Amino acid sequence: MTPPPAQGGERLGTLAVSDCLRGRAVRWDGNHNGDTWPWRIVEQLFELVGVCPEVGIGLGVPRPPIRLVGSALAPRAVVVEDPDCDLTARLRDYADRVAGTLAKVDGYVFADRSPSCGLAGVKVFGADGRCRRVGRGVFAAAVRAAHPTLPVVDAETLRGRAALLDFACAVARRAATRARSPLAADAERARIARLLDAAAGRQEHMDD
Repeated sequence: MTPPPAQGGERLGTLAVSDCLRGRAVRWDGNHNGDTWPWRIVEQLFELVGVCPEVGIGLGVPRPPIRLVGSALAPRAVVVEDPDCDLTARLRDYADRVAGTLAKVDGYVFADRSPSCGLAGVKVFGADGRCRRVGRGVFAAAVRAAHPTLPVVDAETLRGRAALLDFACAVARRAATRARSPLAADAERARIARLLDAAAGRQEHMDD
């Protein structure tokens, strides 16, 4: 069961989220990543909009896994079992297709190390079959290029309270700016810290 929103319905903004991070079984292997970050706390403070680019371009669940190959600066996303099946253009095009949705969000939480959604540390395979964790997912890179000022983060980063508070404040500031309602930074940070602590307390109670 999900606790109610903070303070009787107050939301600090809207977040796009890799759909597997909301407990949706859309990963290539039919699983989800909902247990890798505190999304039950986050959803009490923010509206969450799920996005899965791999499903969005028509791939099924489960599906053959993909990986990044080639240059770390401009890798291609290909199917592991069929390297001639190049999904790079389709993933980039999907970023264009959801541009209208992303224009209405105040931040984005990406799935870690994903060849489509990872922000950093994604494996890139060279011609010799060796890999280095130096890449960024194709879809994530396209989103960052199109929305350079959008607050973004890898989900696992938010397991730390300080990082979660920093990100929540950045998202709230962007939401307030879009609403043309500037925030007093120090007072707002303290308020958001209280809201996060209250949300964590409610979730801990629900888990008991």
